[in-house]
Amino acid sequence: MAAFSIFFTQSESFLEHQRLMKSNKEKDNAESLFSIEKISCDNQIRNLLDPVPAATIFMAFQEVYECKRFCSRHKKTVT
Repeated sequence: MAAFSIFFTQSESFLEHQRLMKSNKEKDNAESLFSIEKISCDNQIRNLLDPVPAATIFMAFQEVYECKRFCSRHKKTVT
């Protein structure tokens, strides 16, 4: 789950983004959204994802992307 959670940030470094968030708000997304107790370092996440062919995770990424697009389009009509 930690590997996929990197797609939800706007930062080049997932780990650095979470550290900054934790220092500012005393909580981070990895903990609150993904129930990750200890965040792997950037290199470990790369080591996990690099050998995985893009086609393997493309469908999951596509579904998340489409869901996000759908929600952002309909957020305006729901309010």
